[in-house]
Amino acid sequence: MRALLPKPLQITVYQDVLCAWCYLADLRLEILRKEFGDTVRWRVRPYPLRVVDTLPTERELRGLTEEVARAQAEPEPVARLLSTDLWRSGDPPRSSLPGLAALEAARLQGPQARAYLARAMQRAALEQGVNVARTDVVFELASRVGLAMNDFSAAFHSEETRRLILDEHRLASSRGVRGVPTLVIGGRWMICGLRDIAEYREYILTCMGKLAAPRSGSSERLVH
Repeated sequence: MRALLPKPLQITVYQDVLCAWCYLADLRLEILRKEFGDTVRWRVRPYPLRVVDTLPTERELRGLTEEVARAQAEPEPVARLLSTDLWRSGDPPRSSLPGLAALEAARLQGPQARAYLARAMQRAALEQGVNVARTDVVFELASRVGLAMNDFSAAFHSEETRRLILDEHRLASSRGVRGVPTLVIGGRWMICGLRDIAEYREYILTCMGKLAAPRSGSSERLVH
């Protein structure tokens, strides 16, 4: 009788497309996706940092600009490409919802479609300072990565898509998510903020039973 293979470890990643820390986390986690292969199942979920559709205040803009400036000091070469122009231009995003709605619409065409659009939106927003919350920008990027535009348009404009994102936000918040990037690993550990690849790896191996406990950093247990 063939032995049953262990179930893949599930990791949920909460992200916002406007977040520079999420962009860098994506690059680090991509290394681990290749490393762990089919032993890990990744689930990327939206967590909007800007829920209400309103222009950022001057104080908020200063804080958002400072966040990008700190992210520029990270070791990845792409960190030097990060720009504060998104928040210093005269056209900053009012809300995270349009960008995240675009990614949920792309997801319906497959996880790879979502990944291509996410990367295109991150580069446009965080490297080039383009307001990816604008509908014209969303559609240009979706077309550029080869999405089926009629299907994408219907899903993007659907109120159900936005309700899904807001429901996900409420559920995640009730479970202790307060910001992004946040990883929930195996329903056991909640890892908040950008971490080194080695630290992510330790938590994954711990949940797989290959390490007794993570050695580095700190984490809070997930409370359901």
